[in-house]
Amino acid sequence: MKLKKALVTGGTSGIGLALCEKLLAMDYEVYSVSRNPNKIKSRTNFHLLSLDLSDLDSVSRFGDKFIEQYGIPDLVINNAGYGAFYEWKEFPRTEIEKQISVLFTAPILLCKSFAPLMESEKKGTIINITSLATLYPLPYMTLYNSCKSALSSFTKSMMLEYKTLKWIDFRLGDIRTSFNKSAPKQAEDSQSDSMKRAWTQIEKQLNESPLPQVAAKQILRSLKKGRVGTIYGGGFFQAHLAPFFYRFLQNKLLYKILIHRYS
Repeated sequence: MKLKKALVTGGTSGIGLALCEKLLAMDYEVYSVSRNPNKIKSRTNFHLLSLDLSDLDSVSRFGDKFIEQYGIPDLVINNAGYGAFYEWKEFPRTEIEKQISVLFTAPILLCKSFAPLMESEKKGTIINITSLATLYPLPYMTLYNSCKSALSSFTKSMMLEYKTLKWIDFRLGDIRTSFNKSAPKQAEDSQSDSMKRAWTQIEKQLNESPLPQVAAKQILRSLKKGRVGTIYGGGFFQAHLAPFFYRFLQNKLLYKILIHRYS
């Protein structure tokens, strides 16, 4: 029996690896795309591919090469990403450019490579992992908030153009991964007291959040049920209550709540 093909970016750790494991159990042939694929071992139906998502020329070439070697995927999950924690006046230009590349431009270039061909075969799903930060932005993570919001908007726009292809904008809340440990940060001795308090709250949220396996299960449950559009995931409050309350919050009140929470 010919297995369905799934391509997952950031598939060597955290949510990406949990997705790969569950897709293998669902009898997919899984292609994990990451900058350091040697962190884990390949095995039957689990292929590790090297790609630096900040190198946009390589990302553009990757799609054509993948199709030539492996064919058109049935499922693409743009999962890879990272945060950066800086005051805006201190945000390094190199980090601005890298965040935009990894979190927004690379995923949409992969969609450009795969979506038209998936649509022509009248099959497949593209899942773009965005964030609850599209509704409730995190302080001092300006580019993360902005790029996830842009990717969310892009996904909803593509639903209007590629109607046969299934699109999911999966807005995840906090998940207990190494996200914070790997985040580039402004030097602690140059951080204001406000920044330090905000980081303490962000760390607390992460440590109290669900494990990656929970997020992977939620994402793939949406796939199995054939759901499309914007879907929320994470802990119960962030996946269900926070999006509900957002409908009734005026912007002025929303920002008062956020300022109070992170101060």
